[in-house]
Amino acid sequence: MFNFIKFASKKPKIKKDVERDAQGNALFEIAIKDKSEVLAPFSLDNKDTINVEFANVLDNTAKSFSKKEKLHLNLKCDKLSDKEKESFSLAIKNYYFNALIEDERKLKNNIFLFWVMIALSIVSLGVLFITNFFSAPWIVIEVIDIIAWVFVWEAVDLLAFQRSLLRYDKQHDYALYKMKITFEN
Repeated sequence: MFNFIKFASKKPKIKKDVERDAQGNALFEIAIKDKSEVLAPFSLDNKDTINVEFANVLDNTAKSFSKKEKLHLNLKCDKLSDKEKESFSLAIKNYYFNALIEDERKLKNNIFLFWVMIALSIVSLGVLFITNFFSAPWIVIEVIDIIAWVFVWEAVDLLAFQRSLLRYDKQHDYALYKMKITFEN
């Protein structure tokens, strides 16, 4: 057991070397080989968004930084006009704005399901009390007891574990929404 503690304490931390810009933001660069692959082929309400593959590259890169870190994206692409630069910036912002809306919806749904699970657990614990009071067969009492504790556990899981993951996703998407975007030819 002590060997495990020694191993865990001496295990090197995996950390990415972070390049910083002049303001201290974490800088990462992405080279674009084909600028036609950045924007999604569809737009909603005349607002462009980025392609899913490009969003996956951004997400994967941003995951290596702390969620509290301010980000700076430097896009390298040949022959970008000012209009294309503005379009790419707005498309990235639109994509992560939509992701933030989805994150907020998931958080609200999580709270709603938490209250539903609390209500179902209270009802099932009440039914358990009634079956105990009227001396129902032991198998019925055991089944209701298991059902009641499943609802209680599900409520705890929703609030304690799943909600923290949803908040992490929201903070991640917010950091990408607020990141500084620059271009290099």
